[in-house]
Amino acid sequence: MKRPRVGFIIQRYGAAVFGGAEIHCRALVQRLAPHWSIELLTTRAVDHMTWADALPAGVSDEDGVAVRRFGVDRPRNVARFNRLSARILAHAHTLEEERAWMALQGPTCSALQRHLETHARDYDGFVLFNYLYATTYDSLPRLGGRPAYLLPLTHDEPPVYLRIFEDVFRAPTGLVFNTPAERAFVGRRFPFALPPHTTIGMGIDLPADADGARFRAKFGIDGPFMLYAGRIDESKGCDDLLRDFLLYRERLGRGARSLALVLCGAGSLPIPRHDAIRYVGRLNEQEKWDALAAARCLVLPSRFESMSIVVLEAWAVGTPVLVNGLCAVSEAQCRRSGGGLFYRHGDEFGAAADWLAHDDALCARLGAGGRAFVREQYAWPVVVQRHLDFIRFDS
Repeated sequence: MKRPRVGFIIQRYGAAVFGGAEIHCRALVQRLAPHWSIELLTTRAVDHMTWADALPAGVSDEDGVAVRRFGVDRPRNVARFNRLSARILAHAHTLEEERAWMALQGPTCSALQRHLETHARDYDGFVLFNYLYATTYDSLPRLGGRPAYLLPLTHDEPPVYLRIFEDVFRAPTGLVFNTPAERAFVGRRFPFALPPHTTIGMGIDLPADADGARFRAKFGIDGPFMLYAGRIDESKGCDDLLRDFLLYRERLGRGARSLALVLCGAGSLPIPRHDAIRYVGRLNEQEKWDALAAARCLVLPSRFESMSIVVLEAWAVGTPVLVNGLCAVSEAQCRRSGGGLFYRHGDEFGAAADWLAHDDALCARLGAGGRAFVREQYAWPVVVQRHLDFIRFDS
C-alpha cells in the first residue's frame, strides 16, 4: 500500500532549533516517517524573536526526512511588534489591527504560501504545528481542500483571545490536543462546534542510562537540589523562580537538607550570585538525563504550557516535579499522574520545596506515580498508534 504524502508545516525546524513545539514536531516526524512519506515545510529561521533567515533555502535531507525551507519576507521588527501587542492585547481594537499583529508576529513567508497555492494538491494531507504563528494562520486557507490536522499547543495566554484565532480553530479537519486540560481550555475559549478532535501528547523515549552520580561528579555538585532545565528568561517564569528560591533559602532553607537550585539551558536573564544557585550551561542529551536523575525534583515556573516535555522526562526517570499551579495544564498533569506538587505564590513555593527536601517517602511516591504515568500514556509506540488511528488521509 502506498504511503500517503504528508506536508508538515511549522515555523522553524531542525537540530539547531530549541523550543518545545519544534522538539515535539521533530520527534513526531521521525517516528511517523516509516508510515508516511513526509516533507517538512518551514522557514530558514533559527531565532524565534527575529525569524531572520539563517539556514539554507531549498530541500535537504535531515534524519531521512525531506525538509523544504523558504525565506521569510522580512525579519520581525521586535520593537514595533511589542508596541502593537501592548496596545491591542490591553485595549479595544479592530480585526484589521489583529491581522496587522499577525503579520508582525510572523514568520510571514510568501514563498511558502506560493508553494502551497501551486502544489497543495501534490500532498495527500497536512499536519500543522502551533496555532499562534503566521505559518499556520496563512497556510490553512491555502491547502487545496486537502485534509489538515492542527496540533495547536494552546495555553491560556493573552493572544489566544484575539478574534482572528476563531477561524484557526474552525478550519482544520481535526485537532490533536496534548492534554485534557488543553482540550477543556480550548472548549471554553472557543464555545462553538470544534472539528473532530482527540488528546494524545508527545512520546517520550525512556532512557537506558541515566546516572545521577555521574552528573554530580562531572559538575562537582553535592547535596540535594531542584533542577530547572530550559530557556532561562522571563517568558518562562525564571525571574519569579529566582525570587521565590531566594526567599525560600532565607526563610526555610537553612538546614543541611535544604535544596539548592541548579539551572541548565540558554538564556539572557541574569542569575544572582548565591552559594545555593549553580548554572551549568547547556547540557547534551546524556547530561540532561543524568541531571534529571540526580535532582530531588524538577521545577517548572512557567505559567504558559500546553504540555511540558521536560516534566515528562523527569517522570520517566522517577523524579518528582514542582510546577506553577497558575498553569492549568501543569497542575492538571500533576493531579492526573500523582507525580508532583504545585504552587501559586512564593510562600507555597517555599513550603513545597521544604517538604520535598525533607520527606523521602513523598519524593519516592511522587516519582513512582510520574514514572507509571509516562509509561502508560507517553511511550512512543502508544503515541504513534494514536496518531495513525486519528489522522486519516484516505477520504
